[in-house]
Amino acid sequence: MIDNFLIQCKTRRAEVLEFLAVALGGYVLGIIVMMVIRANTMEENECVTLGVLIAAIMLGFVHLFGIIFSFIGEFNMALSMGATRKAYVGSYALFNMAELAGLELLLFVFGKIEFAIMGVIYPQCDVILDLTQYFQWKYLLAVIIGMTIVELFAGAVILRFGMKALWGIWAVWMFIMLVPVKLSENEMIVAKMHQIGMQIGFGNIAQYLFLLGVVVAAIMAVLAWKLLRKQRVTV
Repeated sequence: MIDNFLIQCKTRRAEVLEFLAVALGGYVLGIIVMMVIRANTMEENECVTLGVLIAAIMLGFVHLFGIIFSFIGEFNMALSMGATRKAYVGSYALFNMAELAGLELLLFVFGKIEFAIMGVIYPQCDVILDLTQYFQWKYLLAVIIGMTIVELFAGAVILRFGMKALWGIWAVWMFIMLVPVKLSENEMIVAKMHQIGMQIGFGNIAQYLFLLGVVVAAIMAVLAWKLLRKQRVTV
């Protein structure tokens, strides 16, 4: 496992640099956009740490699909060169989690720097959205483990069923990205969900959703390994 992890560190250095470039590009873009918006439409005393927000969104998208396709190609190559499935998948997942942890730390630093920049440029600014407040270990760990499982599961599905499975993955992605937003715009649905939340208890709902996420992640991890364990190597 250790040897395979060290190989991951060597072969995926370019990948890390690419993600760093995406994070930096999204960060700078977000700061510029925030300044433009604030100068034209926002109130005098309102600021948003938009740089770290856009950087996080761009990183999430690029990392998800980048790792899926990277894993597909590297899986076949590694096994054809004699690596065992267990050692390779384990080391790939371990490096992926370390990479995500590093990117989360980078975003946190970016957020603090942006917060300081806003304080200097706009001393009377009231930051109405600071993403770093959500950088708590329980959320960060959930993202690290969750994204790793989702990426390897998606890669395993595409390896098993071919590129046609990509359309299904894309459909799920778009559903997650668009449907909740649309539902939140419906006042009747929002009111009904609020009523249900009051009856059940919002704290209990959060716990139920967390448990549901754990169960779904565990199922996806098991299915991914079953698919990869039986996957025929193609070169």
